[in-house]
Amino acid sequence: RIGLIGGSFNPAHEGHVHMARYARQAARLDQVWWLVSPQNPLKSKRGMAPFVQRLVSARDVSQPYSWIKVLDFEQKKDLQFTADSLSLLVKRCPRADLIWIMGADNLIQFPQWKRAYFISRLLPIIVVNRPQYGFKALSSAGAAMMSSHRKMPARNLNRKNGGWAFIHAASDPASSTAIRGRTA
Repeated sequence: RIGLIGGSFNPAHEGHVHMARYARQAARLDQVWWLVSPQNPLKSKRGMAPFVQRLVSARDVSQPYSWIKVLDFEQKKDLQFTADSLSLLVKRCPRADLIWIMGADNLIQFPQWKRAYFISRLLPIIVVNRPQYGFKALSSAGAAMMSSHRKMPARNLNRKNGGWAFIHAASDPASSTAIRGRTA
C-alpha cells in the first residue's frame, strides 16, 4: 500500500511529514511517495525555487523517515498534470495499492485541477485536515465532487473499491507560503 503526495515542496517542511504520517497510520500504508512537481500549473512561477533545490529540501526533511520516498518522477517524465502522473504510476505499478493523499486546502481547489473527476475515479483519496480548512473543505465543490464516491475509513480504501476518507487528525500549521514569507 503506497500513498502518493504531490506538491511543489517550496520548501518541504514538517507539515508535509505530518500529513504523510497521519495518512500512513490511518490507511496502514507501507510507504508514502512524495512526487515533487516541476511546476504546479495552478501556482505562479514567481517565488518558486528551482526544482533541484525543492527536491533536495524534500529529501532533507524526509531523510529520518525510511518509509517516505522522494521522487523526481514528474521531472524525468516531463509531466505537468497530476492526472497524467497518476495514470502512468497506475500502469507502472499494477500490483501496488496506490492511494492519493492531499491536504484539505487542495480539496477546495480540486475542481480546478485538470481531469479532477478522472483522478477521483482512478485512485482512492485521503484528505488530511489543515488548520482553518476542515469545514470549508468539507462544504466545498471538491467535496461535492467526491460525494458520489463512498466515504469510508482510510484503512478500508483500496483501488478496487475506490472511495475517499477525510482525516480529522490534529492539523499541523506549517506552511510553505509562511516559511517563504519569513525568509524573504
